[in-house]
Amino acid sequence: MNNFPVKVDNETYWISRSIAVVGVIFCLDDGLRVLIGKRGKGCPDYQGYWNCPCGYLDYNETLRQACSREINEETNLNVNPSLLQLYAINDSPTENKQNVSFTYWAFSKHFFKGQTIYPKGFESFEVEDVEWISIDDLDEYQFAFNHKTIIAKIALEKLSEWISKSTQEKLFKFLQN
Repeated sequence: MNNFPVKVDNETYWISRSIAVVGVIFCLDDGLRVLIGKRGKGCPDYQGYWNCPCGYLDYNETLRQACSREINEETNLNVNPSLLQLYAINDSPTENKQNVSFTYWAFSKHFFKGQTIYPKGFESFEVEDVEWISIDDLDEYQFAFNHKTIIAKIALEKLSEWISKSTQEKLFKFLQN
């Protein structure tokens, strides 16, 4: 067994791999857009880089609830957990600080319009900025983790009808490298 115990206030807690969630949220607004946040000074790593809303599963919540909560905590966007669709699971022990990551995605033509996004940052200085960016502009942002790859894959696999042929070719070329 590779898990290990830690004692805190005479209580024993077992340390094991963490469960993380990633929310990749798309909407239509003058083309296909994706919601991203800029990591603030309160983040332990990748400060100043952009990423999709993400975080950890809390006790007594489902994965979809955790993903919806993280999206709201970081961007103020309300996404009903039932709209989130599982895209991928990454359980590689050699990646992502050994987190087991569940990536969800959602798309709406109109539902997210009218909601105000801002760098809510539930934790102090966690989020510096949030934006709906065009899929065409992914190259203009420096991404943390593998989020640019995830955005490109979901856009091509699930939402290609909303993307121009030239953008599809650009995303496909990016994924080939």
